[in-house]
Amino acid sequence: MENKTKRDTALINLVSEFELSFDKGELGYMEEKVYHQLLDYYEDEYLFEKALMVVDMAIDQFKYRSEFYIIKARLLLNSGKTQDCLNVLSFVQTIAPYEREIAIIKVRALAILKRFAEAQAIIEDLNCGATRTESADLLIAESFMYEHMKDYNMMYELLAKAVMLDSNNEEAMERIWISAELSRRYDDSVDLHKNIIERDPYNYQAWYNLGHGYNCTTEYEKAIEALEYSFIINPDFESGYLDCADTCVQLRDFNKALEIYTEANSRFGPNSELMVSIASCYISLNRIGIAKQWLLKAIKLDGFSDEAYFLLGECYARDQVWYNAINAYHKAISLENRREEYYLGLAKAYLAVENYNKATLNFQMATQTGPEDTLYWREYVAFLIKMGFLNEAVQVLDEAEEHTYGSDLLYCRAILAYLQKERAVCLELLDEALVENYDLHGILFEIAPELKLDKEITSMIKYYAD
Repeated sequence: MENKTKRDTALINLVSEFELSFDKGELGYMEEKVYHQLLDYYEDEYLFEKALMVVDMAIDQFKYRSEFYIIKARLLLNSGKTQDCLNVLSFVQTIAPYEREIAIIKVRALAILKRFAEAQAIIEDLNCGATRTESADLLIAESFMYEHMKDYNMMYELLAKAVMLDSNNEEAMERIWISAELSRRYDDSVDLHKNIIERDPYNYQAWYNLGHGYNCTTEYEKAIEALEYSFIINPDFESGYLDCADTCVQLRDFNKALEIYTEANSRFGPNSELMVSIASCYISLNRIGIAKQWLLKAIKLDGFSDEAYFLLGECYARDQVWYNAINAYHKAISLENRREEYYLGLAKAYLAVENYNKATLNFQMATQTGPEDTLYWREYVAFLIKMGFLNEAVQVLDEAEEHTYGSDLLYCRAILAYLQKERAVCLELLDEALVENYDLHGILFEIAPELKLDKEITSMIKYYAD
């Protein structure tokens, strides 16, 4: 779980100036503080290759500063270069043999390599005389061992101890939620973070983790409240805004989601992804004109945003400006050809302009791209039924059964049996579908409205409603 916070403008300018000077080959002497600022930025942004380049430059300039070797070891570890990390640690131990962080990074590297006995021996040695903060760091390191052993309960227990020792340790607070997800100890996580908040009510990470705990225990209103507290306490905490807004969308509270996304865009933007989220809310609120304005802004900012083009296609489809919709869908697919909903939108647009061959092709592409989702098979079958291609619809349903299963497809089977004059089969399939998922019975009348006139079918539906 990546916790995003707003970047300081001065730091962003520093990084931009460094990259410009580097590209021009005009880099001169840099102060140690500048190297640390650059490294903090690249590491926080997970730009490990750039960070490694910078740390090598720092080592060339400050050959005996152990902190740069330690940073390099950590970067190598995070880049998956575990043996290279251990090699650097072996060297830096000759410069700073009593530096605890060297041993802690080594524990993590050994855990990845499954050399658990060696890692445990180092932890036991470091535990002697450790301060409260050092004990928390050791518990975090030990949690890596149990994570790689796949003992997620023990991982959680260690991290729970770590956060109770030091609830301001950002890494511990991030990893405790990872361990809660891996061990599925959501209720325990909720209780733990409530305890932390009782002691430290302004701990934004505790509120954030509590919000995710509530999400996983389906207490969505409480989740929204907790997540909202996280960014009220820390207005620069971007993840708090985004996850709170996403939860609002999940509850279909689009007005609140819109308010949060807009606030986030004002604080962290302009950001094309946030603009797309804002537009999506406006579409859900049926405010298509303003949604289009936000999407065009997003595209101007990022011309490679496939989602922006897709939603623009959805806007044009709502307005029934079909050829504009087709163009937008095509652009989205040219940027990202593995999104089944893009093909479905295009198929429906071609259907609207009566280009049935291209509609068929794109219905097929939707089912091939997302074969596990019954929606795309159902839409394809509905199209074929309405076109009168009943045998082809049966073949598509047979193919769908090789990839997925859903009560919506049972309703489609029942419709086909009805239209093919196989009444007994139709009623048997309908009975099974109604038992399985009564709420989807509207599919019958969407695809074949004439079924509303069949008294036996409407009576059966009424019976299951009682």
